[in-house]
Amino acid sequence: MIVWVAWAGSAVGYALLALGALSLDQRIYTRAVAEALARHRATRPEPADAVPDEDLRLGVAAVAVLAEGDGSIHRAFSTVITDMVARGVLEATKEDDGTPTLRLANRHHTRRPGASEEEAALRSLASSYQNPATADPHGLLHPTADRLMTEGYLRGRGVYIDFERPCLFWSRTVAALTLPLAALEMYAFLDWRYALVAGWTSMAMIVVAWGLALPDSERPQALRLPVLTERGEQVVRQARARHAHLDPAKRPASQAYAPDEAAAACAVFGNAAYSHFAAHTPGFADAFTAGVERRLASRAAEHRRRHRNDFIG
Repeated sequence: MIVWVAWAGSAVGYALLALGALSLDQRIYTRAVAEALARHRATRPEPADAVPDEDLRLGVAAVAVLAEGDGSIHRAFSTVITDMVARGVLEATKEDDGTPTLRLANRHHTRRPGASEEEAALRSLASSYQNPATADPHGLLHPTADRLMTEGYLRGRGVYIDFERPCLFWSRTVAALTLPLAALEMYAFLDWRYALVAGWTSMAMIVVAWGLALPDSERPQALRLPVLTERGEQVVRQARARHAHLDPAKRPASQAYAPDEAAAACAVFGNAAYSHFAAHTPGFADAFTAGVERRLASRAAEHRRRHRNDFIG
């Protein structure tokens, strides 16, 4: 009985030793993260003064990319199409088989001066009797996102504060002590009646030591920088202040957006403004959704075709 109590005490003691080492190293790690954040705040330059009308210069598509906050372009895609529908360039209609679609409202209407490249591409698609909502958002708006990154409004995803993970001193110390402790465990229980249990206990200790000694390059989310730079955040603040009166939450449901308001509202307020506009534009939501669904179905079919060819090949 005494032997079994001694064995249990040794196992529990080693477990507490390993947990204590992990706890101490976690404290060191937490302190290092806090110090890295403090250094970043101390060295971060003061925000530059906002350039007047910067949001107007960039345009609604760029504002939509920034207002979405994560660098994605889906809001910008729907904003560009909403703008064209609101201004009467596109209209919701149906194909011969009854499928909702978007078409040019006037095929002889010339491109307006200063129209964006995105609008030109969607107009070209619509002129060939294709639903502009089937266009690839990334291909259409990648130049806009790339320009925003080049000009310092976006920093991209996965950018972290410089951080060197501290050495796992206590964990590795316990790991280094494990081999002599495991040998002591085997020596203390040499009797054949306890050898099997002692062997498995020593193996478990070695596995724990291997886990403690493994290097870990993980960087905490606290050190991940926002996708928007300070300059990008200033543009979003400008746009929200300029178009605060378009907030659908403060707008009567019966009050439609004017042609020159719809795109700005969608860029700044996203899905809520899109829904408000669609509620006053019969057939638009169905036509836009049908185009998106067709694009996704086409992409899925292409994916299956490529994988089938890879398998056959």
